Amino acid sequence: MKKHRKVKYKIKIIIAAATLFIASAAVFTVCFLTLDAPLYYDYAVSIADGDMQSLRVILAVSSSLFSRQDAAYIYLGDKDVNVLGCFDGRGNIKEAFLSDGVIAVPVSRAGKAVLVYEVPVGLPTKHGNRGVISEDYTIFDGDQAFLFPAPFYIYDDESIKRSVGRIKFTFDFPEDWTVIVPFTQIDKPGWSDLYNMQKNAYVFGKFDAVLETETGLRVFVPAGAAGIETAGFSELFAYYADLFESAPPEYSAVLLPSGEQGKRITGGSYAGLAADRVIGGAGTAVTAASFDSNALSDWKLLSHRMFHAFYDTAAPNVNTHIPPNVWFNEGLSTYYENMAMEALPGSLKSRLGINVERDFALIFNQYLYMRIKDPYAYTFAAMDEAGIESDALTEYLHYTAAPLIVKLLIDQSVKLGKDPDAVLRYCLTENESPITPFWAALEVLGDKSQDFCETYMLGTGIPPLWYLKPYQPSSREVLAALNEIEIRLESWWKLENGSYRAYVVTGGELTQAMSEVSENRVAFLPDEIAGILWDYCPEVYALLNDYYRQARDKGIAFDDKDIRYKLHDDPQ
Repeated sequence: MKKHRKVKYKIKIIIAAATLFIASAAVFTVCFLTLDAPLYYDYAVSIADGDMQSLRVILAVSSSLFSRQDAAYIYLGDKDVNVLGCFDGRGNIKEAFLSDGVIAVPVSRAGKAVLVYEVPVGLPTKHGNRGVISEDYTIFDGDQAFLFPAPFYIYDDESIKRSVGRIKFTFDFPEDWTVIVPFTQIDKPGWSDLYNMQKNAYVFGKFDAVLETETGLRVFVPAGAAGIETAGFSELFAYYADLFESAPPEYSAVLLPSGEQGKRITGGSYAGLAADRVIGGAGTAVTAASFDSNALSDWKLLSHRMFHAFYDTAAPNVNTHIPPNVWFNEGLSTYYENMAMEALPGSLKSRLGINVERDFALIFNQYLYMRIKDPYAYTFAAMDEAGIESDALTEYLHYTAAPLIVKLLIDQSVKLGKDPDAVLRYCLTENESPITPFWAALEVLGDKSQDFCETYMLGTGIPPLWYLKPYQPSSREVLAALNEIEIRLESWWKLENGSYRAYVVTGGELTQAMSEVSENRVAFLPDEIAGILWDYCPEVYALLNDYYRQARDKGIAFDDKDIRYKLHDDPQ
């Protein structure tokens, strides 16, 4: 009898275990067939073995047993990357597929795929060398070094969360080097996380911290660098902290010599000094660039980057970075980059010659000069940003036209009794609209917003900032600014049109043009506008008058869209 009971008991246990096994198997089967776990991306970064001016990146993509993704889609685009190979977890060669700038890397369930590539660092760009590898430090930006999952580039947070479970970075640099990076791992990243990975600088080397504040600001310089002033950094950071009523948890600014004096390594031997400036990344946590404390342009660049860090921390919304909202965001950042200069210490402001309204007058001069000289190129609506295919025109819109529209909007709102920062406050709280500029204008201008939007956002009206006339600087400064924008835009146009040439004017030519205006006046503008322009800035008027006089003398029609090329006897 006892034996019989034992048998029955064992049978029950076996049945229970079998039931549990069957249930578990059923659950596993359902999960296996229905779940789709995301992939994990691990980046290992080091200096390339055969090229001491390149990084080697080993990207390992791991899949779980419950992932149904049969490939990792990695965006390559037009990045300067040398793909060395694709392998499985055992080192066997796998075939990856490239189509429309996207690499499809096959990956099996619970498997691993490895993509190995190299990235050059320190190549010249329009604003300086992009990153640097030297005997004392290595600096690069995320967009330069990392090939990110393709869903990041379709601006869809849900797609990213479904397909990317983790991003992890490891770095192989000398152990005694200081490491200044935004993060080393993010689980379940969203679009803003990947955006910050892309924008931030990644810094490794021999650095000294010359400033560390309780607010999270840290300033680094190369070890042993002499004569580094720290005045101004805390004040600039405090200005933005007060403006945004918040701040990034930590913000590191890495300041390199303005002429990058570290010895560059080429093939293992020293190749002398690099004369060019270095431009590193700039995100919410780490920015790096050559910096001269006596150069106003460097302070403005730092201020511009700081604005973006604070804004993207306070309002990490994808819409901010999608046209037609980008021009408005850049207009705000350029507007505040200038306004923030007033926060610098008095002695520094005096040394830099800071005058905010003068600087806006110079931007307005540049805007008028280029738009009236090349109306076919530079006359377009800001809200048509999504349709602009030229990087040169985007540069002009973002950093010349946009800040003037923003300034006009803010100035008009102040006249109506609004707070000067009301536009920014609105954008920080109501930033999910694809047409934020319209709603911001409605917020601060009320029933006057329709005319403003139709004229300056949807239309091509010239922002009437003629009231900046009292702040016009000397003829020498006006000419320097006009030549600066010609040269800056040429650097962009050359990439699209090799025959484009900057129209640079000497001081003597300006003097002659101004002296000959009365006897060689050309009707290149309606009389009313011509009179306003002459009164606002005689230098801009005189140079434009001389430009069109030359066209008239050569028999070139004023409405010829190729007038610039024909004046240079270099037809397009």
